[in-house]
Amino acid sequence: MVKALNAPSVEMFRRALGKTLGFVGYTIQYGCIAHCAFEYIGEFVVCSGPSMEPTIVNHDIVFSERMSRHLCKIEKGDIVIAKSPFDPHMNICKRVVGLEGDKICTSAPSDLFKAHTYVPKGHVWLEGDNLTNSSDSRSYGPIPYALIRGRVCLKLWPPHSFGTLSESPTKRIVKNQNNSD
Repeated sequence: MVKALNAPSVEMFRRALGKTLGFVGYTIQYGCIAHCAFEYIGEFVVCSGPSMEPTIVNHDIVFSERMSRHLCKIEKGDIVIAKSPFDPHMNICKRVVGLEGDKICTSAPSDLFKAHTYVPKGHVWLEGDNLTNSSDSRSYGPIPYALIRGRVCLKLWPPHSFGTLSESPTKRIVKNQNNSD
């Protein structure tokens, strides 16, 4: 013999199911909004490692905006977050020193003979501000523009250094080059 469910328990089940589905729907909607915001507007990044010292030190928190990358507005001197050319699960934080077509000096300042390379089309040359302790384009060459995830525009943490980021302490960036080398 089959026992029939009474009307109040069916109604309670429907209400609980409706609330659960409503909650799941809102969660999916807000998740999609958050994903789009982080993918197309920007993200918060906790930096680690010494390669960008003194501009960015270990555990600094920065905001990396994504619009410049999508609009091809990355310029020399910008600090960018990019996918590592060796490990796609790791991001790197470096300064743009050269854009496609630029001639880059790849030798040390003390070298007697200077070596140069040209940045190929669709690539950028990245270097850390701490040249003595940075693995960057000097070791792995220019990276494809497509690996750039965003441009760092603001340091958020620690509070005493909140604000926009300073220019390169290495002074290796020449923004307007009138003469060819």
